[in-house]
Amino acid sequence: MEDEQTAIFGIVDPLSTRFGNTLAGKFVRGNKIAVHPFRPITSSTRDNPTEYAGKDPVHIQMLQPEFIFDDPILRSLIAEANATFVTLQALKRKGSKTDYTKISRTYRSIIRACLEKLQDAAVVADEDTAEKEMYQQYISIFYSIECVWHLSEILFLDQTPSNVVVPQLLEWVRFHFPASERMATDLLLMGRDASDSEEYWPALKGLVLQGQVDVARALLQLHPQTESAAFKMTEQILKAMPTFNVYGGFSIQKFRSQWQYWITDTERKLTANILSIEPSLEELVQLIIGDTQTWNTHIHNSDYWYEYLPGYLFYTNPACKHFELGTAANSWLDRWARMKTQQGKEPQLKHLDKVILSLMENDMHQVIHAIQLMADNQWFVTHLTDLLYNCGQLQVVGEHQMNDCIKLRDSLLYEFGSNLMTRSSLWQLGMDYLQYCSEEGVAALELCLTKIPIKTERQAIKILEICNKMGFYNAEQEICKVQAKQSLDEERYGNALEWAIRSKDTIYVTSIADFLLKHYSKTGDMLCPDIIANIGAKMFISPRLVFLVKYFDFYQFYRKRDFLPAAELLVNLLDSKITPEYFWPSLLIDTIPLLESKDPKILSKETCAILHHLESELVPLIEKKKKRLQKFPDEPVNILKDYRIENIEEIINLLRLACARNLSRAIIIENTMMG
Repeated sequence: MEDEQTAIFGIVDPLSTRFGNTLAGKFVRGNKIAVHPFRPITSSTRDNPTEYAGKDPVHIQMLQPEFIFDDPILRSLIAEANATFVTLQALKRKGSKTDYTKISRTYRSIIRACLEKLQDAAVVADEDTAEKEMYQQYISIFYSIECVWHLSEILFLDQTPSNVVVPQLLEWVRFHFPASERMATDLLLMGRDASDSEEYWPALKGLVLQGQVDVARALLQLHPQTESAAFKMTEQILKAMPTFNVYGGFSIQKFRSQWQYWITDTERKLTANILSIEPSLEELVQLIIGDTQTWNTHIHNSDYWYEYLPGYLFYTNPACKHFELGTAANSWLDRWARMKTQQGKEPQLKHLDKVILSLMENDMHQVIHAIQLMADNQWFVTHLTDLLYNCGQLQVVGEHQMNDCIKLRDSLLYEFGSNLMTRSSLWQLGMDYLQYCSEEGVAALELCLTKIPIKTERQAIKILEICNKMGFYNAEQEICKVQAKQSLDEERYGNALEWAIRSKDTIYVTSIADFLLKHYSKTGDMLCPDIIANIGAKMFISPRLVFLVKYFDFYQFYRKRDFLPAAELLVNLLDSKITPEYFWPSLLIDTIPLLESKDPKILSKETCAILHHLESELVPLIEKKKKRLQKFPDEPVNILKDYRIENIEEIINLLRLACARNLSRAIIIENTMMG
């Protein structure tokens, strides 16, 4: 039988071939792995640079599984399933059996609708193209998912009071192998002419092999010889066949006694050779009573080992319970493989066949492991495991069974949600999976929100609202800082300042305020004046922002020629001790027009203070810069300067002269007023 094949791919890297083809890998964002050459160091080797160090380029290969949900059809599936997932979480594991069955069927209806869309897309796609092959692959994946989900629903959710599974297995086979039923439908539409078709008896046999006795009886009524003794006896046998009511009625013991009586009576009629004149009818009846030889002649015709299993159980063990199904399935599988081999065919079990066998054996460990290998980016295993956990049907072997179930479910939600958070179009869906995960999921959600590639400010505001609602203040701050940096790079300085203020990060606000002040000192152009004018109380986030806002207020007073409040504000700034050292030249130069005014705007005391700041702040700063330049002549040193005057020495001389003139005028005026 076919074994599971491990995917093999090659990475060509000349550097790694020199050291035994060794590579090292590391998980990066999402499920992406960065792979690079690696020289293994052991106890017998030295960790020294090789002769290739710094010569050959190091190639980093990014490996990532194919993400199928970028396709629009599958993206609609994941969106609809997400709504159902949220509805399931709202039940908080307190729903009824009906609630969980309804949710399971909703999931399956979403899958079936997706399959129909995929089939339509495959029909429209051109032949022998990659697009058509892709859609056919998707159809195969989601058909397998729906088949396994349907069986899981039967075995774990939609259980009957008696725990008998055969009637539901018949529906499952009828749903997934509809060929015989479709042929029967076409034949029933033909009426009395149906028996003339070559498909008449093959359709009847297919129906009987699948346990669809009622449809087979309807087809038999269309035969011209329906009034003959053989056909009447066949109808009588089928009509008298006992049917077990899974929702009550006879006990299993009483049903089995009736069943055994019916089998014995039917075998007696066959022994009497009443049906020998109609070999096809006789073969049908032999199938119905579970005749081993007759079944063996038909088993090898099925491509899938489980196609005729429910029908065989229906005729041989109609009261088969869930716990008996694993034994029956293994016995039937051995028989199917043996018949295939006798016919010269190699029996092959595909991945879906193995999953169904594990499911019938109730081996949930193997089931979960197997469905993780389906190429659906873990969508199926995540949703099925979550559903079984919520309805209390997830049974795994472990010392602490419930804890193991929780960990398994949470780990799957964590991986799937984290994967969706890396997709620019699906991150909002990924939030739900992480939000309903453990505390680790909530922490990962906060981290993932900061990694979303933001394309517009509207999207950024939307993410910030989510962060604020969920209390992710660190994420909110990080997003604001990223937006501030991006706006600064795009020369949208007002936006940059607003985002920095919103981040409430003192260092970041200070850096942007520094940028605006330095730009003004070099060019004389005050950037984003409207934003600065409306900062208000938010300026207290950073002392540098306070200085920027207050200096802007001085700037506005001065432009409006309102010199008295401008002079007062300027003197306060000089005394504030929050002036950045690079701005001392600009700030002191601003005093010159006020000091040179014929009508003194600055009193003698304030003039002395300006002169003090000149000598104690600016002059020592200049001397310090000069000494640094002499000590390190090749090192670029930021010489203090203002856009209005290039020579720093000239600034000092002008300021000293202006202070002397204003001081003399101010003293005269002040003394005159006092006299």
